[in-house]
Amino acid sequence: MSDHEYATALSDVCSGFAALKPPQSVTVAEGAAANLVIRQTGQAGAPWDVEETPYMREPMNMLASRRHEALAFVGPARTGKTAALLLGWMAHNVVNDPGDMLFIQMSKDKAREFSKTDVDRAMRNSPPVAAMKSPRVVDSNTFDTMFRNGVWLRIAWPTVTNVSGSTYRYVAITDIDRMENAENVDGEGPLFDLARKRTTTFLSRGMCLVESSPGIEVTDPHWNPSHPHEGPPVKGVLGIYNRGDRHRWYWNCPDCRDWFEAAPGLDLFHLPDDQTLLDTVRTADIGAMAAEYGSRIVCPCCGVLIPAKAKPYLNKTGRWLGQGQTIDADGVVRGEAMRSATASYWLGGVAAAFQSWTSLVERYLTGLRAYVLTGSEEVLKATTNTDQGMPYMSRHLVEAKQASHNPAERTEAAMERYVCPPETRCLVAAVDVQGGINSRFVVQVHAVGPHMEQWLVNRFELRKSRRAGMGEDFAQIDPAAHPEDWDVLTEELLRKTYRTSIAGQELRIKALVVDSGGEDGVTVNAYAWYRRIRKLGFAGRVRLYKGASTKTAPITKETMVGGRKAGEKGDIPLMTCNPHLLSDAVSAGLKRNTPGPGFVHFPGWLPAAFFDELGAETRGVNGLWTQLRKRNESFDLCRMIRAGMLFLGLDKVRDWNVVPAWLAPLEQNSELVAAEVRRELQANTPVEPVISVAPVRRVKQRRVAASPYL
Repeated sequence: MSDHEYATALSDVCSGFAALKPPQSVTVAEGAAANLVIRQTGQAGAPWDVEETPYMREPMNMLASRRHEALAFVGPARTGKTAALLLGWMAHNVVNDPGDMLFIQMSKDKAREFSKTDVDRAMRNSPPVAAMKSPRVVDSNTFDTMFRNGVWLRIAWPTVTNVSGSTYRYVAITDIDRMENAENVDGEGPLFDLARKRTTTFLSRGMCLVESSPGIEVTDPHWNPSHPHEGPPVKGVLGIYNRGDRHRWYWNCPDCRDWFEAAPGLDLFHLPDDQTLLDTVRTADIGAMAAEYGSRIVCPCCGVLIPAKAKPYLNKTGRWLGQGQTIDADGVVRGEAMRSATASYWLGGVAAAFQSWTSLVERYLTGLRAYVLTGSEEVLKATTNTDQGMPYMSRHLVEAKQASHNPAERTEAAMERYVCPPETRCLVAAVDVQGGINSRFVVQVHAVGPHMEQWLVNRFELRKSRRAGMGEDFAQIDPAAHPEDWDVLTEELLRKTYRTSIAGQELRIKALVVDSGGEDGVTVNAYAWYRRIRKLGFAGRVRLYKGASTKTAPITKETMVGGRKAGEKGDIPLMTCNPHLLSDAVSAGLKRNTPGPGFVHFPGWLPAAFFDELGAETRGVNGLWTQLRKRNESFDLCRMIRAGMLFLGLDKVRDWNVVPAWLAPLEQNSELVAAEVRRELQANTPVEPVISVAPVRRVKQRRVAASPYL
């Protein structure tokens, strides 16, 4: 074929595509309104009307989007999401936009119930849908329905068999947060991702829907959103919502005309503070309180009281805004929502069309009373999830959050890096070993003053070894595979000093705590490094660190390890520490508002990521600490520095005016060195141990008489 013939043929094909009309001539919301009749037992049937739930119009129409491959909707009960997103979508697809469809319910029993009630009633009472149903008996059963136009509707539950190997144009997952195996279906992966894969054959015409009220608990009390539309870091439907473009529902104040979010939760009701509610719900008239606070909301823009009867108007004029968008008083939307293949929406219970504000407040107060009287949080959790549309955080975490203070809010801009404050008595450093593809040493150095008050003077990472790498660069540090990489710690910590307020005088690190666990090879290489620094005279300043495996272990315990044969006594002191007890001590210091014993001063040059790591662990009601985020180096290093202070015996100092020379005020401190001494340290000159070792007591040998036989 010549170039001219090829161009002509291509032009004809493109013209044919341009002439094609979209398969649906109406929107999903319009199609549902025209074809769906909702009828409950004992009630007269009525056509579904989008005006009853105006907030459903945009999410429904987005189900026909050619720019998105999935849609996530987070909302409480009584929002009409089942009728709109499931039954309405089904009615529209069967009549206007044919394609095989799969509903995934929580379990087989729930799938049967959904089929017999919602789906079967919708098909029987909706004439356009009923007319499309195949007349053959064999084409319909509890879990399968075939229509005249070839559309197959299947109702299933989360198993690998049900979400693998088949192709559907439409897939809808309902109540995903109540599915026990939603995060890993029979070892094959998350349900949402497996289901979305079923629609990829249809390219931009396929769509996967997931809807649910929140059901996964928030376990990180220190989480702060980077944007008001961001959801908490949990799995389930909110995790999928966070992967999308994050739309929230906004209302227009009838008084000031400004827009505000109809946010999930109860903030718009301006209830008394949490502690006041806990003190009053035991004896208060809950019905009267609910009637008082649930009769209105407070506009966060102007403070005017908006009565409950205004809710239909607020919803009718409401707007969805994605993350990155704003709206002015004239209703003009500016900016673009963040781009994502998933369109995501989160609606709060305050906007739910079929639940009154009074009921919303009353259910919450009832849950609080149940908690106060019995200690059970089940009622409180249920109303938070299904009425407010909010994920639940256990009360002990709420109380921990209220009692804690954010260290990021009290950083001190005047603190200089590498400089010890005048109150310094000694320097303690800690090293966390990180393996994997991003292997490195993470280092933190604290100046310690009287009563173990601390100032963070340095935080850095050691990523480059002294081995040759690509070109002129050094190779990446690998603590597990290369024993020589550990010598970087000797150069960068044991041979380095920090400036003080005394001209020409610098301070050495008195105690260095180094992590000795991790990947295979780390422990062996840590032991080998310790033997090398012992020959240089630094052993008295260093302790290898390991976390204890039992919660009843002592806070610190030193044992000798490193024996070359089984049963042989080791030659290396290992400090085994109880991480839970150390964490309690660190947490107590972080909670202080004012400087004093255990208080940690943080400089202003620390990045925000440092404080994210500092809040990466939380204490459970059982006294055990749990890591919530992958990155916890800041908290772990503070814990190791605490262990270093215990190694030095700082917790046993009774009078800080009577201390050893190495713990004296800076002017008399024996750890001060001049520039000449520092140069000697950096020149690999061996030095004497700084912590005296108790002499070994000689045991007098008893003389034994020679045997007559010999």
